[in-house]
Amino acid sequence: MTMYKPISKSNLSSQIAECIENLILDQKLKVGDKLPSEMELAEQFHTSRNIVREAISMLKERGLVEVRNGSGAYVVRPEPSTLGSVMKRLVTVGATDAYEIYEIRMALEVRACGMAAVNAEAGEVEILKQLIAKMEQNYSDNIMWSKYDYQFHEKLAEMTHSTLFPVFLRPLISMVYDLSDQQPRTTKARKNGIEQHKKIVEAVEKGDRQEAEGAMERHLQIFLDDLLKEKEEGLT
Repeated sequence: MTMYKPISKSNLSSQIAECIENLILDQKLKVGDKLPSEMELAEQFHTSRNIVREAISMLKERGLVEVRNGSGAYVVRPEPSTLGSVMKRLVTVGATDAYEIYEIRMALEVRACGMAAVNAEAGEVEILKQLIAKMEQNYSDNIMWSKYDYQFHEKLAEMTHSTLFPVFLRPLISMVYDLSDQQPRTTKARKNGIEQHKKIVEAVEKGDRQEAEGAMERHLQIFLDDLLKEKEEGLT
C-alpha cells in the first residue's frame, strides 16, 4: 500500500511537503532513502509534476532532502545551518525579537561553558588563549575582533564534547554578531571583552565548572547591557 495519498486541492505543494516531512519524522522514510520520481509522486498525490517539484524544493530548503542530478531526491540528515536559517527568518519577519534570541543564547552558553570546564581536552584551552591573543592584536578593528570573538565562543561550544550544544549555539552566536555588526562595539567595550574572555579561560583551565559558568554569565550580561545602551544612545 502506498504511503502517498491524494490530498485536497488548496496549497498543494505545501501539503505534499508536509506529508513527506511527516513520513521522515516518523522514520517511515530514513536518511539515504530515495523518494519516488516526480512522475510517481504526481500520480500518487493526483497532482502535476510542477506542484511536486515545488514541494521537493520546500523540503530541500528545510534541509530534509537533496536533489542529485540524474538520480532523484534523497532524504538527508539536516545540517546545523538549517536551524540558523529558521531562527533568522523568525527575527526577520518580526515574530521574535533579536534580544529574545540573545537571552536563549545566554541560557545555553552559560551551561556550555561549565561543561567545557569539565570536559576540555589537552590543547583545547591553548586554542582559546591563541584566539584571545588575536583579539588583542585586532581590538581596534571591529570586524577582525568579532571574527576571533565568534571563533572563541564556537570553540567553547565544541569543548563541551556534546553533539547538540554546537548545533544550537552556532546560529545563536552568529545572529548576535549580525546584530553587533549593525551596532559596532566601542574600542573600550572590546578591550573589556578581552579581559572577560581571559577570566573565562582561567576558570575553564582550572576545571572549575561553577566559576566558568559565572564568568560566562557576567560576560554575556555585560555584552547585552552594552548593546542595549548603545542602541538607546543611537536613538537619542
